[in-house]
Amino acid sequence: MSSVVNVLEENTRSRTGKHKRRVLFYVLRGKCEELKYDVVRKERVRGLYVVGEAFREAIRIPEDAVVVVLDVRLNSRGHVKGEVKVIDSKGEVLGEAVYRKLKVRFKYLIGEEVIDFVRCVFRKLRLPVKKYAVVYNRRV
Repeated sequence: MSSVVNVLEENTRSRTGKHKRRVLFYVLRGKCEELKYDVVRKERVRGLYVVGEAFREAIRIPEDAVVVVLDVRLNSRGHVKGEVKVIDSKGEVLGEAVYRKLKVRFKYLIGEEVIDFVRCVFRKLRLPVKKYAVVYNRRV
């Protein structure tokens, strides 16, 4: 069986090029195994910045897979900040984290395997991380 999950995909920048936003997602299963997915519906939406494009997609993924959504922004000083969200095939959030100062801090976490999925994505993208920490483990 498979189910449909809604995600955002964005690659935009400001007119001056000093600010950028990139939202991307990975569909994973098990030990960092990347899966293929089917796009059910794809519509263009307005992005955060003017130059570039953004899409809202409905994707079909297997029941035992998770989607790791990474939302990263680059500011005018060159600092990278972002949010990470791990979603299961039913659309429920398994974990939420922030990425600042080369640290990933989990605000909400269901299990240890969620940390492994996030580590996997950061390894694939070659983003540097000094520390992973669970700061607050309650859904707000």
